[in-house]
Amino acid sequence: MICTPSAGLAAGAAFSHADRATSLYRRVVSMGEDGAPRMPLAVMAGQTEVEVRASGTLRVVGTEDEAVTLSTSGKDGARVSLVVGAPGRVRYYVKVGAAPAGSMQTLRKMRQRWRDLGHGVRIFNVGTTYSLGGRMIDTQRSVIALDTAYDTRQAAAKRADALAAEVGEDLGVHTELERPPRAVVRVSLPGGATLEGSEVLWFEALDSRGRPAPVTVIGTRGRNKRWSLELPGRVSTVPGLDGKMTVVNEAPLERILEGVVASEIFASAPLEALKSQAVAARTDMLSKVGRRHRTDPYSICGEVHCQAYRGTKKVSPRIARAVRETAGMVMMDGQGGLVDAFYSAVAGGHTEHNENAWDGRPRPTLRGQPDYGPGDVDPLAGGVTEAGLARLLGLDGKPAAVLRSWAARSGRNKKAVRWTATRTAADLQRSLQRVGVDEPVKAIEVVRRGVSGRATDVALTLASGKRKKIHGELRIRRALGRLRSSLFVVVAGPAGKSGVPTRFVFEGAGYGHGVGMCQTGAVGRADAGQDFRTITGHYYQGSTVEKLY
Repeated sequence: MICTPSAGLAAGAAFSHADRATSLYRRVVSMGEDGAPRMPLAVMAGQTEVEVRASGTLRVVGTEDEAVTLSTSGKDGARVSLVVGAPGRVRYYVKVGAAPAGSMQTLRKMRQRWRDLGHGVRIFNVGTTYSLGGRMIDTQRSVIALDTAYDTRQAAAKRADALAAEVGEDLGVHTELERPPRAVVRVSLPGGATLEGSEVLWFEALDSRGRPAPVTVIGTRGRNKRWSLELPGRVSTVPGLDGKMTVVNEAPLERILEGVVASEIFASAPLEALKSQAVAARTDMLSKVGRRHRTDPYSICGEVHCQAYRGTKKVSPRIARAVRETAGMVMMDGQGGLVDAFYSAVAGGHTEHNENAWDGRPRPTLRGQPDYGPGDVDPLAGGVTEAGLARLLGLDGKPAAVLRSWAARSGRNKKAVRWTATRTAADLQRSLQRVGVDEPVKAIEVVRRGVSGRATDVALTLASGKRKKIHGELRIRRALGRLRSSLFVVVAGPAGKSGVPTRFVFEGAGYGHGVGMCQTGAVGRADAGQDFRTITGHYYQGSTVEKLY
């Protein structure tokens, strides 16, 4: 059986089933017969050929609603090849702010402020509403961006960085889909039969009893490295923005969540830590529906940008149990909305306020908290001071206070709990080019810190005597050579012949932004007997765990 719409693509004509492809961008979440959500998640991108296998029966569904059912041995699967693809078109804007949807007063103030600075602005609405367990979930927000559109993300990011340096704020990039990508793919079946389809093809597997079974997809990652994933539910190939194939896994959220937990936290972690991770990850996925990957034909991706996901092959019985025993449970805030459940690997003794990591309104559930055990004294309790930081990092000649944090007590991630990083003058000059610095640095000064001690504003003194300000926790650690976190103090090394220090030494703690749950700290707390409700209640102040479905 062959269907061949490829001639239409070659001629630039419209696809006969373009409506179906367009619908992929709107189908951000669906409900199964059991009332539990299903979500399309991208697992492989930039593919020109993949192999799809199943140990039992593999079913292929084309865009003409035709289906091929074949039995495979697990070795002879279907080979999916890109016949021809047309990239999509995306327009990029400099994002200068965001506000809850409908916050007209806030939007007017933000818009007027940028107009007063001489910039035209546009307002984009993102997010969606959907019903889950009889409750209406609203993820809508309004994004404020400058009205100039750019053809590439690099151009928009460069303008955002330049403007951020002028106004002293951390600006970003907003994307809008102008034209979706198109593609024709060919499925080569055992025995020589082929199936061609435009835009999307689905694959599903059944075991010997006719029950849903995992689908194995083999593609490439990195420098053409062979990559195999075992995926539950349905698998589809859809056109990515680059005109190549993206592999998408659509399955019950609970099955996907098993793979997420397996990728995000130690499999050997205590059960209550695994439960905490399951609740946080479930909440995070559902709260981001419609707000991420708006220019892609799926809801979320399997990278750290959304949620790390590598299929279900490494899911242990304990991880499956943690997900099963918290099925449908999410964290709700005091206003009845889903918590923005951010988390990072190691907080470094103290978590951070959300507005100090990313510019935005303070979230009551994302307040920075000390992360020490009973009887320990927080060295930053009276506020962030140089003496407190020295005590935290053990630079006062005494044992580092951070070594008594819950993360340190877990015995995990020791190199991230407390660390030292050295950057040569040449290293720094290369990494600082990303923020527009193209001359040697004489001095680095932290001019503002968050409640955890993380640097939120850094001033550089350049060889010419000029000063350069870097704002934003993530921009700082990337600009200074991809540090583990911005919770550090910095000491300049000896000066070279030019008077510029030959190196800078960073004494730091923690790994990541520090907002929300400290994953390693959750392990330490669970080791001490805390249950998942106690753990999430600490890291997300004022939240309650509720069962939605």
